Amino acid sequence: MKLFIFGSTGDLVNRKVLPALQNFNSEKLEIYAIGRKNITQEKYLHHVCSEDRCTPIFQESIKYIKLNFDKEDICGKKCIANFDQNKTNYVYISLPPSQIKKILYSLKKFKELNYSIKILIEKPFGSNLLEAKELKQLIEENNLGKDIFLSDHYLFKQNIINLPKQDFTKLEIKSTEEVGLEGRTTYYNSVGALKDMVQSHFLNITQKISKEELKDKIEILEFKRGQYKNYSKELGKKSIIETFVKLKLKLNNKELIFTTGKALNQKESFLTINRTKYKFGIGNEYLEIFKKFINNEKNFFPTIEQAIKSWEIIEEIEKKKPDLFYYDNTYLF
Repeated sequence: MKLFIFGSTGDLVNRKVLPALQNFNSEKLEIYAIGRKNITQEKYLHHVCSEDRCTPIFQESIKYIKLNFDKEDICGKKCIANFDQNKTNYVYISLPPSQIKKILYSLKKFKELNYSIKILIEKPFGSNLLEAKELKQLIEENNLGKDIFLSDHYLFKQNIINLPKQDFTKLEIKSTEEVGLEGRTTYYNSVGALKDMVQSHFLNITQKISKEELKDKIEILEFKRGQYKNYSKELGKKSIIETFVKLKLKLNNKELIFTTGKALNQKESFLTINRTKYKFGIGNEYLEIFKKFINNEKNFFPTIEQAIKSWEIIEEIEKKKPDLFYYDNTYLF
């Protein structure tokens, strides 16, 4: 089985994806780690397998390929020689949304050459509503819809993955942390808590379990945006991005309560449907993602339509965005 990882030098691939794949039960797994960095195979393996994190067999399954996505066609000789004409080729993309378009356009060329391809795109699907719609159009125009899976590790958490669709009048989701950004401020400052958590995770969960589509006009009952006091110091400049959000919405006659934040006074992660509470279990979410991806179990993944709906809701919410308040780890939310 061949898996091509675009964005292989990123933090997510290093911390979550490769450790999960090491536990993937496939003796013939071949990983092609594709990245822009001009490093050798040895340096890449040292980066991702330091401190004896990889078994010798797993290390042997990884091949690093340097590729400049802006200047080089991924259908060129660097990649096409490694694609399998007789079996499905699996592609995982963990890159900013702005870089995904060219890769998808190139991958459709493989389909035209009768290669079988399945593509898993890491969140977010677009960085705003317009970009998400452009991605959707690109996918539809190039007949890639059946081949695309959207990743959201929150949907694969224990106690959440097997929840059925159901009717409910009240839903609350909370995910808060005691730690701050710990060196991850650059990416976070481009999205903030509203997009990073509410758009990419909370609304996906809501749509996964709701029997009816979210269609009605949104009524915002409560909206708070905060930033922890050391955030700008960590970032190295002033910022108006939020690190805390509390939202209470009315939608489809359902009350939705979303709370998320960094550097708070306690760590909590749970989902409450009406009066039933489900704690987010600790497990290997990315192992589950890749198992379902390889097995083509698409019903476990969010759809492109749901991603578009999440962006529509977020854009409505952003029209009424309040000013920031500043908090420390004694803040009671």
